[in-house]
Amino acid sequence: MPKIITVILAAGASSRFNGAKIVAKVQGEQSLLAYCLQTLDYVTQIAGIAPAVVMLGAHQTDEVLAITAQYHRLINHDWHLGLSSSVKLAARYAQSQQADALLIVLADQVALQGDDYLQLIQAYRHNNLTSSAFYRHSVGVPAIFLAKDINALLSIDGDKGAKSILKQHDKNNSLNIIHMEQAQFDIDTPADLARWLDSAG
Repeated sequence: MPKIITVILAAGASSRFNGAKIVAKVQGEQSLLAYCLQTLDYVTQIAGIAPAVVMLGAHQTDEVLAITAQYHRLINHDWHLGLSSSVKLAARYAQSQQADALLIVLADQVALQGDDYLQLIQAYRHNNLTSSAFYRHSVGVPAIFLAKDINALLSIDGDKGAKSILKQHDKNNSLNIIHMEQAQFDIDTPADLARWLDSAG
């Protein structure tokens, strides 16, 4: 069975949120980060892979550290350099673990459920191709990258994620695409949170 490493990216400053959005309450008294971790606990258990690793950076408050106490943590000291710094750290970690694949998850995609991630994992296991969600008419994370994608991930700069790598795979017909419209719902601003709470309630 291929070795899959899962990394939740939660290192950003969330400057548009005016505070630490990862501790914003999205499910009753449950924070955004705790909800994401709970969802991934289900996924890793069902899929038979290692528990998710959580990447922290700008916000390492007592609350955040308490939420993540039972998980392996990666600390992104370069979080101020943008999303690419988190992608690179995740890629280097997967490489250090001699992983066959890296599942990158964003902590703020609040509408995603366990079965969404399991679809990605099943697609990857079916034909050993890079696998990606598809929403807003484009490919994006969550996505599973292969070990041979690591060098490309390490070459990303600035406040960019791995979309360019996914698009290249798509162009080369070497990408599993999973339609996942619910991946479009993320929490960037207080207004996003208010809309989510209104729809979820």
